[in-house]
Amino acid sequence: MPQLDFSWWLVNFALIWTAVIITFVIISNNITSSKDSTPSSSGESIQKSTTEWQWS
Repeated sequence: MPQLDFSWWLVNFALIWTAVIITFVIISNNITSSKDSTPSSSGESIQKSTTEWQWS
């Protein structure tokens, strides 16, 4: 039954490409949201301090 084989091929093709597109959209949204949340873009600065440990 070649029509059934073609329909399954079409369904699998559509499922794979929708999964690829959804993954790409999620990754691109995570990259843009992480760029927006960086301290340099919001004008904040991180204060770094070190602690001196002394053995007794």
